[in-house]
Amino acid sequence: MPVALAMILVLSLVWSVHCVRDALMKLTINERSYQMEEMVKQIRANLSSGLQTHWNLVSGLNNAVQGIHFENGQEGISGNIAHLENDFCTDLYGCRVMLLDEQGTAYLSDGPAGIWYDVNRLIDRKKRHTFVSETDTIDGSFLVFSQELDTPVTMGADRVRFTHVVLLKDIQTIKQYYTTTTYGGSAATYIIKSNGTLAYYDADEDDVIGARNVYKALREAEHVQGQGFDAVREQLRREGIAVANILLRGSEYYYCLTSLDDFDMTLMLLIPADAVAVSTMNMMDSAVRILAIFMSVMVLLLLLAAFSFASVQRSAEKVRIEQETNRELNRLRLEAESANSAKSTFLNNMSHDIRTPMNAIIGFTNIALKQNPTPGVRACLEKIGDSSEHLLTLINDVLDISRIESGRIQFTPVPTDIAAVAETAVNVTSGFLSNRHLRFSHHLEQPASRYALADAVRIREVLVNILGNAVKFTPDGGTITFDAVYLPGADEQHILARYRISDTGVGMNQDFIGHIFDEFSQEESSARTQYKGTGLGMAITKRYVDLMGGTISVQSRKGKGSTFTVELPMKTLEDGAIPGRECSADTSDLAGVKVLLAEDNDLNAEIATIQLERLGIQVTRAANGRQAVRAFAENPPGAFDVILMDIMMPVMDGYEATAAIRGLPGRPDALDIPIIAMTANAFAEDVQASVDAGMNGHLSKPIVMNEVVKTIARNLRM
Repeated sequence: MPVALAMILVLSLVWSVHCVRDALMKLTINERSYQMEEMVKQIRANLSSGLQTHWNLVSGLNNAVQGIHFENGQEGISGNIAHLENDFCTDLYGCRVMLLDEQGTAYLSDGPAGIWYDVNRLIDRKKRHTFVSETDTIDGSFLVFSQELDTPVTMGADRVRFTHVVLLKDIQTIKQYYTTTTYGGSAATYIIKSNGTLAYYDADEDDVIGARNVYKALREAEHVQGQGFDAVREQLRREGIAVANILLRGSEYYYCLTSLDDFDMTLMLLIPADAVAVSTMNMMDSAVRILAIFMSVMVLLLLLAAFSFASVQRSAEKVRIEQETNRELNRLRLEAESANSAKSTFLNNMSHDIRTPMNAIIGFTNIALKQNPTPGVRACLEKIGDSSEHLLTLINDVLDISRIESGRIQFTPVPTDIAAVAETAVNVTSGFLSNRHLRFSHHLEQPASRYALADAVRIREVLVNILGNAVKFTPDGGTITFDAVYLPGADEQHILARYRISDTGVGMNQDFIGHIFDEFSQEESSARTQYKGTGLGMAITKRYVDLMGGTISVQSRKGKGSTFTVELPMKTLEDGAIPGRECSADTSDLAGVKVLLAEDNDLNAEIATIQLERLGIQVTRAANGRQAVRAFAENPPGAFDVILMDIMMPVMDGYEATAAIRGLPGRPDALDIPIIAMTANAFAEDVQASVDAGMNGHLSKPIVMNEVVKTIARNLRM
């Protein structure tokens, strides 16, 4: 009977693990497709933005051609074209200027080039055209930006009449707009013409498709999930983006096609399957292993019970089995602890991997807003910025609740100006009200002793979270009230800070009040769509209050509003223990400050360089830690005033680079130069790791330029 029972359980185990793995694999395929779509959408946005810049250049050329005083003779035409290229610095964009006359003859700075092969593309009634050109008329492969002149222009002794101005963009120079290092350099990028032929290929490896017509090759390839290429093309036509996976040369790949609005071409990203959603695959394998271990334990325990019942008289054998079971359980406990450690590592990696593209989205949005965009574009950029900040808040909520559950967030009270904490919460809430019609009143009592041992960051987050919900759930015309009072505590050395926040908002049903602090709780099914959010804010607030030894309560009536009361015990400080205030740094003028920027991500480096140089700061970039050490060592003392150091970099990471710089022999300035971490590693232990490595400060991505400037100024004692 025990043997038969064991066989049944083993078969059940194998079947269950197989079914679970099957289900997880389907989820992983969906995750891979989603990740590919998001990456390609970001690349498409970068590429479209970059190409739009060239249309701006074409508009400038159109205006310039209308106003040029042309010289007579053939040399005058070439000279004027060369003058246009010089004035508009087209060589910096990898471009050339071409003028077309009424017969389709192309004129360049080095003379006429004959009838242009692609002139037939311009005969429709459209004023502008964009397409890929590969003709013998002009040597090379170009992305063409053609615009019909507002008014034809006549020049030269032969009175040549020009009708179009054309910008020829070397197709290899658009690489900067779509290059991505997210997949460790394994991604290949294709630019495809509308008829499916390959216009440009960019990757470190040989082209695995290896065909002139990419669409034909994809149609003939085997699609793993049974979705044929015609279905992919239909999805591309309908949605502008499509993802599928195929077998090429015996290996599985994912490819994503996306149409570029207003540009006669398609962008394709081709990535090996084992490079997409690596963390998710690892987590899936871990989950399957843990399930198998769990079911193995269940089998073991049942077998133990069966054999114990059959061998009740054999006490010695029973003891031996129990000892073996204990050893197995101890092994499983160690594996469970290892799995918990893997979860923590996953959280750190997830935080870094999400914050890095978020830094690019927020940074480039802010840069674009400062380029005097049109009102329509500005409105779009502001919505992108708001959505990015909201997404970052959601990400932080999910990561925070996971870290709280794992016990990695601790209550660390320090000397704090408790009155200033409440004042800061009021200032933040005032910012929430900029586009709302709400009455916000506050009464902040001044405590007998302004300083106490408290965790200012956690208190401020609790207050801002509750105040933010009050703003969110109170319709325009309503009222929000915030009171802060300080009551006697358990003894003379303690006080009880009581914060009360009331609103006249939508309120809650009595049944829901008991679940307000549950994770992912929202009263109505439509609330997430209407008010947005993860439903984690109040759960995190409750955990923080509990960590600080306090209490939180709520009173509410549907349609009448809500009142939250938070009470936190604090130990006051005597006058002699009041911390001295740090002198504020003068950040008004950083012009001339020399910064060494160690950043491997091109987008992040571009964002930081643009924003710092606008302040007059001189920026020198190093693409990894080793280059940063070499740049500092090979330049004389005083060449750099401060170093901004990324942490996760190839060749040598930020910690190693900091240690190497601090240990340079014969360079006393290596011990004094401020080194500030500027990284997507944003947890408290990451900040401590930066300090332990010898750094002077820590800035988390997405970077806030005001904080960057303040930190630089403070470390330079300006």
